[in-house]
Amino acid sequence: MLPEQRTALDDIIGKIRAGRLTRRGFLERAAAIGLASSAAVSLLEACGGNSNSSGGNGAAKNIVWTSEQDPSNTYKALVDDFNKTIGQQKGIHVTWQQGPAKTDDLLTQYTNMLRARSSSTDVLSIDIVFPAQFAASQWTTPISDSQWPSSERQNYLPGPIQGCTYQGKLWAAPLRTDLGLLYYRKDLVSKVPATWDDLAKSAAAVSPSKVKYGYVWQGDQYEGLVCDFSEVLYGYGGSILDSNDPTKVTVNSPEAKQALAQMVSWVGTISPAAVTTYQEEPSRNVWQNGDAAFMRNWPYAYGLGNDPKESKIANKFDITALPYGGSNTVGHSAIGGWNLAINAFSKNPDAVWEFIHYMLQNDAQKRIAIDGSRTSTLQSIYTDSDVLAKQPLFGKLGPILKNALPRPVSPKYSDVSDAIQRNVYQALKKQVSVDAALSNLEADLKKAVAAS
Repeated sequence: MLPEQRTALDDIIGKIRAGRLTRRGFLERAAAIGLASSAAVSLLEACGGNSNSSGGNGAAKNIVWTSEQDPSNTYKALVDDFNKTIGQQKGIHVTWQQGPAKTDDLLTQYTNMLRARSSSTDVLSIDIVFPAQFAASQWTTPISDSQWPSSERQNYLPGPIQGCTYQGKLWAAPLRTDLGLLYYRKDLVSKVPATWDDLAKSAAAVSPSKVKYGYVWQGDQYEGLVCDFSEVLYGYGGSILDSNDPTKVTVNSPEAKQALAQMVSWVGTISPAAVTTYQEEPSRNVWQNGDAAFMRNWPYAYGLGNDPKESKIANKFDITALPYGGSNTVGHSAIGGWNLAINAFSKNPDAVWEFIHYMLQNDAQKRIAIDGSRTSTLQSIYTDSDVLAKQPLFGKLGPILKNALPRPVSPKYSDVSDAIQRNVYQALKKQVSVDAALSNLEADLKKAVAAS
């Protein structure tokens, strides 16, 4: 919600409570500032404006949540339920606003709001890569042990919690997650590859003799490349920044040389040369058309690939954990996903936490999984019979998620990401050697994190 919208909303709330606005007038003004009719009615009732006459007597604290895009409307349903139950009991009303489709647009909206120290949005939905940046800017309030004790936190996936942690404090609550997966054709591949070398050999054995390409992934110069590079690097036991000290650059290592050399070797061999232009959708389209033996992508591609109306490989593939390499013995997916944070300038931080805590509980997490088809952060969801009946993929994701890791955690993440994208891409395009790319990346990252 924009600051001017929140100001107008607070104004009409004050007037209805003071008896200076009719129910009809409230609804008309709410519609004028972009509030959905159902949200306006719910807020009106919370404020006590239940008749057509002037006069309101409610004292509910109104907090605003601007979320990422949710086409399933699961978030709206959960907000409605909160308002009717816990919210009604504790005098809290949540107004939900659908955020913009692009993450960058939502980030810009938040940045403008928070630099002005505004509380036009109380509950912030932030991408997994931004908790440290928001924390360092003092835009969010940490979640304390008394609010969310370790006895509760241990029930959630460790990777998303790690991604929300900066300088020993938790700056957001992990609402839902995402992870990279290895897709493989069951009709072409007899043995699931455990290592990156196994993947290369298996892909070469069937391509181009049985299938056009061996392996498709995200090699374009964008955020997806950061995920793909991180996964291969983590699989070799390497890292980009020190997990305990985000100002220490660790990327120019023997493990990184192995990982990047592996990726470079794929381009033009088991992967098409055009893989350096691929993002998620081009990768999925090639895969779904039956032209690849393996694919790296997110869980969203699973259901689409099994739709016989759209896919040539429905029921011909499965998913597994990403491989490992070198002396390592386990692969690691890069974590995606969204988290809920408390705006440091909110006038009702305790009410904000009440709502966030509600969204972390079993009932809400189940609905996010079943109705929203989103990967939850509560570990028990992945063995829940109701969830597995509706979303059988979740049974496969649980073990993979336990080993998933965040991309580098840094308050300068945008600069860190840009440096990774540029230097890794240059290596993939063979514009520079692997050694030169990592040396340049190390230098660029030192400049980026030094400013933090």
